[in-house]
Amino acid sequence: MTGRAARLLREERGQAVVELACVVPVVLACALVAVNLGVYIERCARFDRVAPDMVLAHGVAPADEQDASSAVRQVREAVEEAMGDPGLEVDVRVERLDPEEDGLLPALSPGRVRFVCSMGFRPRPSTFSVAGAVWTAPALLVHERSLVVDIGTLAGGV
Repeated sequence: MTGRAARLLREERGQAVVELACVVPVVLACALVAVNLGVYIERCARFDRVAPDMVLAHGVAPADEQDASSAVRQVREAVEEAMGDPGLEVDVRVERLDPEEDGLLPALSPGRVRFVCSMGFRPRPSTFSVAGAVWTAPALLVHERSLVVDIGTLAGGV
């Protein structure tokens, strides 16, 4: 092999290393997005099954005091326990439904409320940097699930 051929071969090997160095950060960032998206979709699917069950089990007839704040606390604790992920941020709130607003007579639905359960998910890692390329995930992804129930027996208001 002549000196010119050896020099061309070395230049081609160097080009492949440079191309690999440019592609690796992009591939890693895409892989992180795909993994986090998969985890988020799985958590949302589980949350959509768990939240209504916990509202029906604990929100309609709370075990302790018969008031709305006790129901909210019990639903939130039950959802957090059922989800089993300490990294999730679970919040539950109660909204009283105005009977005139949806066209129903007040006598037919005196205690209808909407439990709104929300799950906050923070992608991991939140910041990823390779070779000067920085990828920053959104601060918090929020997913909500609501359920309307009749809790006419609860005291303490909403």
